[in-house]
Amino acid sequence: MTRNGFTLVEMLVSLLIFSIIATIATAMTTGATRSFAATSSALSSLAELDRTRSVLAADLGQAAQRPSLAADGKPLPAFTLTPDGFVLVRTRGGDVLPGIEKVAWGLVDGQWLRQPFPAIDLATPGEPVVMLSGVESVRIRVADRGGWRDDWNPPAPDELPRAVELTLQRQGAPPVTLKFLVAA
Repeated sequence: MTRNGFTLVEMLVSLLIFSIIATIATAMTTGATRSFAATSSALSSLAELDRTRSVLAADLGQAAQRPSLAADGKPLPAFTLTPDGFVLVRTRGGDVLPGIEKVAWGLVDGQWLRQPFPAIDLATPGEPVVMLSGVESVRIRVADRGGWRDDWNPPAPDELPRAVELTLQRQGAPPVTLKFLVAA
């Protein structure tokens, strides 16, 4: 430094040091922002999966041994497998009337849906509720006395499986397998 101020070399060195510090700070901020976004996305996906697991556990844990009638009048067993889901009748706790409800679960256009029916018999499913999005495929197996199987043709219409296994393949994620005991 001279009496009249800084030299050109001193100014260039200080600008170089400042630019290095600014570059490091920008890189750290960008990394932290990306990390926060990835964590938020993962936590949101996990919360969505946990909510779905809870509702499935409640529905299957409250399954009722009650056959029903489809909208066209055909009899349905108490638990019916469909190509991409299942239909069951379940009991409902509390003071809500009626004490039972019919519920359909299924994969439609990449969404795992839950559809309550407005009535147990002779009704079409009500408004669907999206439980999981980004689902590529689903595999459902049921367990009876003979073990796990891909089909469900009970000898009696009020018979329920002992357990249900649901394997969900979501976009960009490994498959998730959930197992539930079925009330009986």
